[in-house]
Amino acid sequence: MTTHLFHQKPLATWMHEYPLLTPLINKQEILWINPYIKPAQEALSSLSLHPKDIKEAKERLSRFSSFLQIAFPELKASKGIIESPLQEIAYMKDYLNQQMNNKLQGKLLMKCDHDLPISGSIKARGGIYEVLKFAESLAIKKGLLTEEDSYALLAEERCKKLFSSYSISVGSTGNLGLSIGIMSATLGFNVTVHMSADAKKMEKRSTSF
Repeated sequence: MTTHLFHQKPLATWMHEYPLLTPLINKQEILWINPYIKPAQEALSSLSLHPKDIKEAKERLSRFSSFLQIAFPELKASKGIIESPLQEIAYMKDYLNQQMNNKLQGKLLMKCDHDLPISGSIKARGGIYEVLKFAESLAIKKGLLTEEDSYALLAEERCKKLFSSYSISVGSTGNLGLSIGIMSATLGFNVTVHMSADAKKMEKRSTSF
């Protein structure tokens, strides 16, 4: 009889080491509670991200708003702020009221992160921000920019010339590669998106810059 291995172990060994696998395999309802869970205050205090980091990111994105309006005309309506729209979903509210036999107050809104400007995905925000942060530090270091300047000057040829002497690389077959590729190319960087050999043709086309 052939024994199938899963990551060099037979299934019986996995089930012995992780008892919750048995009801999961048998399609039974289970509840797993993280044994390493910590009180919120303790967990939050140990995070590397703090309110000051959020404030810093907000201020940086605000400084870039004048440049973003130039680079991406679709951001003019939001004055250069990359934000996804809110849409009322009244039918969903009616459905939830029926299911819960309740009456939800006010409007039920959906945040349309699938329609986020520039890349169309909320996952893109981190990649976009990292590129902007790098561009800002580089331009300031080279004396082309100060935090008090209008960042619209980053669209000028002298800044593009500076950025064109630098390369940015990212490994991704999806939204991260898309966001870093778009923003890097827009600023003038030489950008390369590395993806797996079995990536879909659609993904390869969307990340060609």
